[in-house]
This record gives sequence, C-alpha cells and structure tokens, in this order.
Amino acid sequence: MSTAAEVPAAIPDSAEGLDPGVREKSLRLSVIDGCFHGGMVGLGENYLGAYAVFLGATPAVAAALGAWPALIGALFGALTVGLIDRFRRRSTVTIVAAAAAGVVYLLLVALPFGVPASAAAWGAVVCVVLYMASNNVANPAWNSWIGDLVPAARRGHWFGRRNSLIATVTLVSMLAAGALLDGFKARGAELHGWILCLVGAAAMKFISVGFLSRVAEPPYNPSSADSFTFWQFLRRSPQSNFARFTWGIALMWFCVHLSGPFFILYQLKVLGWSYTQLTVSTAIQTLSAIATQPWWGRVGDRRGSRHVLLASGLLCAVLPLLWCTTTTFAALLAIQVVAGFCWGGFNLATANFLFEAVTPAKRARCAAYFNVVASIGIFVGAAVGITIVDRLGARAAASGPIQALFSLTGLPAGPHWRDAAPFLLVFALSGLGRFPVLLFLRGVIDGQKAHEELRERSRQLAVPVKGDPGESM
Repeated sequence: MSTAAEVPAAIPDSAEGLDPGVREKSLRLSVIDGCFHGGMVGLGENYLGAYAVFLGATPAVAAALGAWPALIGALFGALTVGLIDRFRRRSTVTIVAAAAAGVVYLLLVALPFGVPASAAAWGAVVCVVLYMASNNVANPAWNSWIGDLVPAARRGHWFGRRNSLIATVTLVSMLAAGALLDGFKARGAELHGWILCLVGAAAMKFISVGFLSRVAEPPYNPSSADSFTFWQFLRRSPQSNFARFTWGIALMWFCVHLSGPFFILYQLKVLGWSYTQLTVSTAIQTLSAIATQPWWGRVGDRRGSRHVLLASGLLCAVLPLLWCTTTTFAALLAIQVVAGFCWGGFNLATANFLFEAVTPAKRARCAAYFNVVASIGIFVGAAVGITIVDRLGARAAASGPIQALFSLTGLPAGPHWRDAAPFLLVFALSGLGRFPVLLFLRGVIDGQKAHEELRERSRQLAVPVKGDPGESM
C-alpha cells in the first residue's frame, strides 16, 4: 500500500531473470508438491473434526474447533511479513512452516497416550490451532513466491489444472481413509486406524515439503515503499481496491459461515443421513470442482477473474436457498454438483485477484492481511450463526415466514419442524446476505478494471500514472 505518487504502468513479471527451463521445472515440482499436500488433506485435515469426536469432543469443543483455529491461525499469519522482511527468503518461511504443519499430525497421534482422556479433545483443539497457525504463516509467503513464478498469461489455466489434480488426490485419499477407519472400527481397533491415517498425513506433508524445497525462488527485493502496517492497510481501505476487495470477501465468508457449520448437523440429525450418504455428498461436490476448475481457469485467462468471480458468486448465493426447498437425497446431490462447480470458480477467482491486483513485492503482506480480515469474517459469522440456532431456534419454529419456508422442504410437521427451523433460518439468511455482498464486490472489481485499463494506456504512452487513488496496493 505505497503512498508514492507514481504507480507502475504495469505489474512486472518478477521471474523474468529465471532460466525458462528452471522455471518450467519449478512449476512441475510445485504441482507434485501440491498433490502430496492433497494426500495430507485427505488423510488428515478432512478428518480432524471426526478425530476430535473420537477423543470425546463435546458440543463446546466442536464449536471451539470450528471458530478459534481460523482466527488465531490468521493472526499468526500476520507475522509472515515480518519474517520475510527479516530473512528475505519466502521459500525458507514457507518450507519451515509447512514442515511444522506435518509435525502437528505427530502431536495428534500422541494425544491418546500423553494427555488425560478428559482433556484429549481440548488437546486436539490446541493442535488444530497450531496446524492452522503453521498454514497461515506458510500461505502468504507461498502466494508471493508462486505468484512471481507462474506467468500471468497462464495463471488461470495453471492454477485450475493444479487445483484439480490436488482435489483428485484429496478425494482418493479421503475415501481410502474412510474405508480404513471403518475397517479398523469394525475390528474394535479404531485407534490403530487413526494412528495410520495421521502418520500417513504427516508422511505426505513431509514428502510435499521435499518437493517444495526444490522449487526455484525468483529474486525478491522489496523496497521500503512496499512496507505498510496492518493499521495502514485498514486506514487506506476507502482508497485501496484490494483492501475493499478484502472486506468484501470477509463479508462473504461471514454470510457463508452463518450456515456453514450447521450443514452436517442438518444432514445427520434432521434429514437422518447415514455416514455413507454424507461421504457420497462430499465426494460429489469434490468431483464437480475437479471437473470444472480447469474450465474456470481458461475462462479467467480469456475474460479475467472478475467475470469468474461474479458469475460463480451469484450461484454461490443461491445454494443455501436451494437447501430450503427439498429433502430428497437425489435433488440434494444435484445441488452439491452445482456447489462444486460454483465454489471451484469463486475460490480460484479470489486467489487470482490477489495476483492481478497486487504488485509482486506486496503480495505476501497483502495475503497475510487478507487472511486476517477474512478469518474475522469467518469467526463472527460462525458466532452469529450459533447464536441464531441456540437462542432463536424455538421462536423461529413458531414464526409464520419460517413455517412457510419449512413447508417447501416436504418435511412432515411434528418434531422435525422444531428441529429444522433454526437451520432453515440460517440457510436463508446466509443466502440472502450474499447478494448485497456481490453488489459491493462488483463495484470493487469494476474499479480495479478501470485502474488496469488506465495502467495499460499509460504503458502504451510511456506515461506513469500519477496520484492514482485506486491503487490496488
């Protein structure tokens, strides 16, 4: 967030000094690194909540697990910019933090043996906080590093392909872990299954780090003008496109997490799904994302991330409203296909906007501050959602509008009515709240588009952009 009077006419390619062969090899290594990371997610990260339940998690533990790791982890992530400024090596920060995430899985394995049973579930919360802290320290540095390495013209296609491969490995490893856990549970040795999954997740992460350590790092020489504090980031929000975009995404995550923590409870407790149905639903969404992310990437390369974000965001806003209209398993699977399609596009466009809107020297700092603000949105959204479900559930069940909405689902009146009403209320609020957020984001993105056009014209005329109030960062 520079206060300098001049803005570069175009965001430069910071990897221009790298040998093309080294650059292409590094991009291939990054894909392999990502695939092993996906194996870690499928074997471990996707089952952290279930592991806490195995250790005896209460509802209070489950709530803490859903809210605190994201917020505390993001605050740790804000330290990344200081570490990068100190060591001037984004790769070092990323690799050390990624390795620390692998170590956390070994700590999770030790919980049943080294912590009293009454405290083991809370120990899992502490471990997940450490895990998220490690990830959030690594991610801003990695975003800056990989953003310099991937050519801008190929960015959408490359990330779309990489994300699809990672999602494929994640899905396969997740299904394998589920089968493994079920098998050991049937034999009365569930703990052994958890040990294998968590140790496997740690091994996958350490292999990922091995490939990551072989990825070349483009030169990184930020100037003092590229440095700014989080407070300066907040103060410049009215003038900065990227800061306003960050607040828009935080509002979107607030709306999403009004309902997000409650979908599994709704599926299992109200709809009466089996664990097999839950797994199929998750797999369908993942497969949809795998199949469509490369397409979103190509659209983004041709039309720009703004088109992808707005089109996919509109579908994302409709999703929770669709959950209020049916209880049929086949229909809900169709909704999950749409969910994988639209969230794959939205998440890809959100990540690419960071690369498009922020100069290379500022990417790590902006990514860290982005994560802090977005995590605040997640935390507050979950807290408000829990309040609505716990405090307003009975009143919601008796309200006319909610009863009318409830009748659309086809659930019979009776006990289900009172059980489902709080969930339907947060689903509806979550979906309706996303539409005004998208209008806000559209204004931010249009402002960024105008700024890019101004930069392109100035580049063609070899005239710097003076005093630009719409500077991205």
